[in-house]
Amino acid sequence: MKRPIEERPPAGDSALLRRDPEPLRASVPPAEPYPVAALGVILGEAAQALHETIKAPLAMCCQSVLAAASLAAQPHFDVLLPWGKLRPLSLFLLTVGKSGERKSGVDDVVLGAAKKQERDDLESYQVDLAAYELALDSWKQAADAARRAATSKKSGTAPATADDVLRAVQAVGEQPIPPVMPLRFLTDPTVEGQFKLMASAQPSVALFSDEGGLLIGGHALNSDNALKTMARWCKIWDGSPFDRVRAGDGAAILYGRRMALHQLAQPDVMTLLLSDRMANGQGLLSRCLVAWPESTIGHRHVERFEKPEDRREIKRLFAVLKTLMEVPPCTGKNPQELTPAELPLSGEAVDLAVAAQNQFETLMAPGADLAELPDRTSKALENACRIAGVMTAIDSGLAAREVDRPHLERALIIMQWYLREALRIRGAAAIPQSVLDAESLSSWLKDRDITMFRSKQVLNGGPSHLRNKPRLMASIKELVDNGYLLENDSGTVVDGVRAKFSWKVLHHVV
Repeated sequence: MKRPIEERPPAGDSALLRRDPEPLRASVPPAEPYPVAALGVILGEAAQALHETIKAPLAMCCQSVLAAASLAAQPHFDVLLPWGKLRPLSLFLLTVGKSGERKSGVDDVVLGAAKKQERDDLESYQVDLAAYELALDSWKQAADAARRAATSKKSGTAPATADDVLRAVQAVGEQPIPPVMPLRFLTDPTVEGQFKLMASAQPSVALFSDEGGLLIGGHALNSDNALKTMARWCKIWDGSPFDRVRAGDGAAILYGRRMALHQLAQPDVMTLLLSDRMANGQGLLSRCLVAWPESTIGHRHVERFEKPEDRREIKRLFAVLKTLMEVPPCTGKNPQELTPAELPLSGEAVDLAVAAQNQFETLMAPGADLAELPDRTSKALENACRIAGVMTAIDSGLAAREVDRPHLERALIIMQWYLREALRIRGAAAIPQSVLDAESLSSWLKDRDITMFRSKQVLNGGPSHLRNKPRLMASIKELVDNGYLLENDSGTVVDGVRAKFSWKVLHHVV
């Protein structure tokens, strides 16, 4: 009788166990400080005050402040680009922050006043809606009575004509107009749901969330809907009409709608979006301003607790945002169709824009600093003009008439930071599928305290995406090549079976 093959470490195994594994992905280089002073007195000092009181990363505070400013400015102004195109002041921002980074704390403060106003407006809306429904019911009854009276036949009279009925209904008065729903904040809308909301609610909305996983992992961006969702958001960013044609509910088109976007999410979640081929190729990410700040966790010591809302800088920002949010924007005949005022660039600002565009073009040449980011760089000047327009609206309020050179200079400083940030995180975001699968496999092995395994164990009971043999073997190869796994001798007993192929766990990915 043959003796069973004993489990024994292969030659050289002890040396391998002492060797540190290679990292599976490149570490993100340190971030440069956000040019907070370039945001100006109102926005910049408010962001600094948030950073000092909440202790969240400064870049995260700047992102939230800039997003709130974009939401407040976009219904009132469009920026007239130097080449003659009129564009919204809508900004799309993405912020990476790990759990515990106080993303919610920052967003709650910055958007607290606007969300409270939305709640208050909803209470008034319920009253107005009840009055509207009562008025509509009365109007319908009166219109029906007028039709019956117009069409009732009397002896010796001619039958009523269409004009008779029309005049009778017109005499009742105009049909009541429904109140506009005050909802401004969206979290995880589908394209269809967003269309219906923007048809009945505010024409200026915010796709904001301090838990971006709801959107990135939600219905709007799943494999079936991602392309149409991203394409629609790009069109809204451009200021294009929101059209929709369906067999069931007909065709409709919405003009004069605006949407600002800010999603805060943890690194693993945001990396899914930043590394997504469709999001990059389709053009959504080229429109986004992304920040991945250094963590402040472990360095948030305080001498005393302070409420951010008590700071003078925050109160000043709230006063400016409140004015812009409460003043009814310019609209056409349809109260939900925005007709924002034009903000052209001053002559000096146009000269600066020409120089900046030429510099960006030079930096996109093969081998130049921004050659790897042609999509982001090609939209850099437009994003800078939008930022300059937002800052102008914040600094001058509704009296703003043009974007001057100083505002554009500061916006270009900020835009250069975003381009450097995009280059910095590019390597961390462009992660091969095999590496993501390797990290998933290592986590699964660690959670189950598995120190030796064969492929069948994973194919039968492992993560669903690794029950595909080519993907599983590619992930195992990554872990073997980088020193996390060691292939056993053929015939090693694993799980009571002499396995042709099996692996020993040396390290876990952390």
